[in-house]
Amino acid sequence: MHEIMKGDEIKCWKKESCGDLLYTLPVDDLDTKIILALCENARMSNVDIANKIGVSEGTVRRRINEMNRKGIIEGFILLLDCKEAEKCVKAFISMEVDDAHLDDVTDELLKNDEHIVTMYRTNTRFNILCEVMFRSIIELQDFIDKSIKTEGVIDTEVKTVIGSYKKCLWTGI
Repeated sequence: MHEIMKGDEIKCWKKESCGDLLYTLPVDDLDTKIILALCENARMSNVDIANKIGVSEGTVRRRINEMNRKGIIEGFILLLDCKEAEKCVKAFISMEVDDAHLDDVTDELLKNDEHIVTMYRTNTRFNILCEVMFRSIIELQDFIDKSIKTEGVIDTEVKTVIGSYKKCLWTGI
């Protein structure tokens, strides 16, 4: 459906490469070209995009607005080169949470915790999976101690990241 020229690399927030993701979106080839241009430089002007892909600025503007309206494009963000993040502690915390308390536990965890990078609901005994980052192992331990005291948390399992084979663009780890 969409042809992505060889050599084009797509960078997405929190994901190192999401080229295959474009194939799942309800966009045509022109929208794909616009997305690729924005992935290259999210600050590129509509005029520059139009010149690059051979259409009018108005077409680019309308297409971007429509993709925003449909929720295909959620926003334009700053990506940081997080080499310093390699010095932090990154972990995955699996939690077994009683189904009756699931919403309360996730709300409580997300309320004031900037350390949670992502949180997922899973279909295993450990039905919550959190990706977390801390400046120290002590901060991680404090988080674990606090979270296991939350009503509804039955059990936890912590996997600390000690190295990476393929790094996450967003976290640098």
